[in-house]
Amino acid sequence: MVFVSFPGDEKSSGGCIAAGRGFFHINSHGGAEPCPFSPYSDTNVKNTSLRKALESPLFTALREQNVLMEEHSGGCVLFERRGTVEALLAESVRK
Repeated sequence: MVFVSFPGDEKSSGGCIAAGRGFFHINSHGGAEPCPFSPYSDTNVKNTSLRKALESPLFTALREQNVLMEEHSGGCVLFERRGTVEALLAESVRK
């Protein structure tokens, strides 16, 4: 099944549905990314299950810290908050 969501749909779907809230992206190398517009990964589906990828430290932090629910200027919240995403990624890699 394929779901399509575009930046700007957040209001109608209760926040951004990336990072496993509704979908996530797998890049060509197997990296599990919050979405194609936020190409950061701390886990690879070649080495783990999809279920474990959904529980990655990065995805978990994005959901628990409500980054996906933040207001933005109409584009992608994760793109606009890329500094926050990069900091969470650095923290997840240190663990």
